[in-house]
Amino acid sequence: MKYLIYLFLGFLIFASFNSFKQEESNKPAVGERPNILWIRSEDNGTYIGPYGDKTAQTPNLDKLAEQGLRYTNAFANAPVCAVNRSSIILGIPAITTGTQHMRSRFRVPDSLEPYPTLLKDAGYYLTSYGRTDYNNSSFDKEIFDEYGSTAHYRNRPAGKPFFHVYNILATHEGQIFEIRDYPEEQTPADGIVIPPYQVNTPENVRDWQLVYDRVADMDKQVGEYLADLEESGEAQNTIIIYSSDHAGITLRSKRYLYDSGTRVPLIISVPEKWKHLAPAKPGSVLERLVQMSDIPPTLLSLAGAEVPDRMTGRVFMGPSTEPAPETVLLFSDRFVSAPEMRRGLTDGRWKYIRNYEPDRPRFQMITYPLLQHGQLSQVKEYQAGRTTPAQSAFFLPQPTEELYDTQADPYEIKNLAGLPEFADKLRVMGQKLNEQLLVARDAGFIPEPMMAVIDQDTTTTIYDFCQSTESYHLDEIFALANKVQKRDPKMMPELVKNLKHNDPIIRYWSILGLRILGKDAKPAFKDVEGALGDSQASVRINAMITLGNIGQRDKALTLLIKEAKAATTDAHANWALDGIKYLDAPEAIVGFEEKELVKGGDSRTTFRDLESGGTMYRPAVYKVFPYK
Repeated sequence: MKYLIYLFLGFLIFASFNSFKQEESNKPAVGERPNILWIRSEDNGTYIGPYGDKTAQTPNLDKLAEQGLRYTNAFANAPVCAVNRSSIILGIPAITTGTQHMRSRFRVPDSLEPYPTLLKDAGYYLTSYGRTDYNNSSFDKEIFDEYGSTAHYRNRPAGKPFFHVYNILATHEGQIFEIRDYPEEQTPADGIVIPPYQVNTPENVRDWQLVYDRVADMDKQVGEYLADLEESGEAQNTIIIYSSDHAGITLRSKRYLYDSGTRVPLIISVPEKWKHLAPAKPGSVLERLVQMSDIPPTLLSLAGAEVPDRMTGRVFMGPSTEPAPETVLLFSDRFVSAPEMRRGLTDGRWKYIRNYEPDRPRFQMITYPLLQHGQLSQVKEYQAGRTTPAQSAFFLPQPTEELYDTQADPYEIKNLAGLPEFADKLRVMGQKLNEQLLVARDAGFIPEPMMAVIDQDTTTTIYDFCQSTESYHLDEIFALANKVQKRDPKMMPELVKNLKHNDPIIRYWSILGLRILGKDAKPAFKDVEGALGDSQASVRINAMITLGNIGQRDKALTLLIKEAKAATTDAHANWALDGIKYLDAPEAIVGFEEKELVKGGDSRTTFRDLESGGTMYRPAVYKVFPYK
């Protein structure tokens, strides 16, 4: 009996010793750093299995979430790819650097080093498969050691940790366009849940089927890449991050500040060896508020590199974890050809949106998304008068302010901004937004044609311009902008006086205020006419549009055509052409040749929006949506 007891005790000691040895072997060596693999899919929100979507077929992501951490309150700062990448690559909101307009390609100063460069300086080997468009002209793929279809962490020098970005395009909005030739949809139609702000047409149901089909394709690629990581022998030493660049692609998703455009999946798997860096046990669900611009400082912290003070994101895991932010800043400017300015804030539950051009509808007057059969069908349903109030609201002039309780109203249909019982919440959220925009030194209050001129000055950048209180009088500009979007005719004397202001940005917001007033600006006719000779294109263009609003449409159109033909920058041409679109006048560009425009993606896109048709774009349908 004693022999058995001693034998048992010996076994326990041996097992404990082996367990200790194994635990010790799992610990990182002094100076060792984890590999980091960031798998990033495009244009898909939280309609995947780990977030409770029962229609989605995502076994690989399901498994990754079971073994990792799932964040339920993760947000993209901007609801479109390149602009959000611009915020991520520098760890600074794009509105701070002036890179918030899609494909604007403005410069950023050399002092703002992208996070991959900082990781490289810390000894990491950097590879990227896929996207390198960071919406600026200062750097691109050269910030990685390898870029492209052959880029792989296996190619790194011996002993170097790697950081690898794997971009998956399967879920991009272009993958469900009519020009794609896919086999019959695989996802059953009876499992599709159409949001109440969308119309349940056969075309829209099919688009949703295609969305889920592409999500399944994306998940297969995730599985293949994780299998490759396992095969490489590096899985036990690699932290895996999965996210999308922003949320969905169907109507009222991409390009909009609602959760359907900004709430993103974020799953992080930390191997046993590096478990001390994780904030919770595997399989945990975390409600912490995270924004995509939090990822760069977090990556640097995990890599043992110093996080620059200029980065506004918060470290959300690792030994340098910081407190979560109270809110996430959201912003939306020109994303294709439609100039606009929207700002927002979310705390994960409450969503606040401020529309700085309330004379425009929510629906952006661009044809590109209408390559989706579903989106176009909803336009036709609205035209035919067969939409509900919730569905019609998207095509009507937008309110100045929006407030939603996303917990009680996940589809963000009921705007609480005008209800007395939510007045305090509206005020608090609005004040928090004000504070964040001022801290960010938001460049969006500079009209894009002016930004293009600043960018041409090689002695400075938009970022430097905005950081200077001498050149950028943000406090005064901000106060004016927040007044004009309220559409108060009593402001007219102040706006008229400001048309002579020495700051062109003040003049711009003043003429915009008159434009927003619509026909109520008629008493200021002579003053508006005087603004036609302003030195700044953005002021002149909005003076032309205002003339059109108050009864001088033919004159306005003639001037806008002339302005577009004389444009000196892409932004200049784009704004002039948008003025034609605003005044609902496609006939004004009959015979107007594309070759006459400044060459650049966005001015050409606008031109195609105004055409009766094109090789890629559908016939324009914007005529049914009056701005006024």
